[in-house]
Amino acid sequence: MDILGRFTKKSERGEKTWADAKTYFSQRYDLLKLEFLEKSTQLLSVIFSMLIIIVCALVVVIYLSSAIIHWLTMAIGAAWAYTILCAFFIGVIVFVFSKKDVLFVKPLIRKFSRIMYPDDVEAVDTENVIKDVEDEYAFQKGGPHER
Repeated sequence: MDILGRFTKKSERGEKTWADAKTYFSQRYDLLKLEFLEKSTQLLSVIFSMLIIIVCALVVVIYLSSAIIHWLTMAIGAAWAYTILCAFFIGVIVFVFSKKDVLFVKPLIRKFSRIMYPDDVEAVDTENVIKDVEDEYAFQKGGPHER
């Protein structure tokens, strides 16, 4: 009887362990779904807010450029007004295109990294800031070969 009792206890422990494992994995799966939902919601909110800002900025640029065209047309003539505004916009496009990494790419990557990996980003950001400051200092001194 003692041997039979030991087998029953082990089988009951195995069933309890299996039930606990199923509960653990089920709860872990639910936690992962909730984390995914939270992070995807944050990412979508950043994307939609950027879209809203871009649309509002375009509306402002359109109205402002039409006001500038109207004012310049009265001052110097229509041909020169459109030429000046076109040259200004080409200059803005060239500037934005040359600084796109600093203006758009790096801040968006940082924002998305903070959303996706909130614990790891702080250590990497401080290392990058220190490296950027050292690189800037080396550039001002004449280059890394002068250290």
